[in-house]
Amino acid sequence: MGQPLVDLNALDLSRDVLPQEELRSLLPHRGTFQLLDGICHFDRERKLAVGYKDWTADAWWAKDHVPGKPIMPGVLMIEGAAQIATVLIKLTSEWEIDRFIGLAGLNEVRFRGMIVPPARMYFVSGDMKVSGRRLARMPAQAFCNGQMTLELELLGTML
Repeated sequence: MGQPLVDLNALDLSRDVLPQEELRSLLPHRGTFQLLDGICHFDRERKLAVGYKDWTADAWWAKDHVPGKPIMPGVLMIEGAAQIATVLIKLTSEWEIDRFIGLAGLNEVRFRGMIVPPARMYFVSGDMKVSGRRLARMPAQAFCNGQMTLELELLGTML
């Protein structure tokens, strides 16, 4: 690990490539736990997806997570990564699209930077490996201001 799954500078990230209705049909998360505002890159052949989340200066967690110096909680970074991985597996695997994908584990988690609002975060997942019909290994990363802030391998299971 340590290398980006994709060079974000080489991609056009200026528009959504998946309609909001389709994104919402793939993810059950709503309200404060909807950590993807959109999908700005999807490559079915390479099995690669990029989504984003825009955090305003008054993000719901900003006031109380380190008062005076708001830092995005790491668990929310992981959740955003899990959501982009869920989108990817539902769009590229043979798993049933209407089933819930649960988090089964985390490997090699590394936080490499802080997110301080206002900020746009990009979540990337690719190069997933599906083991039968119950387990998937999905590398994922998060970026902000051109810097990788998180990398990990997610284990997902179809519930």
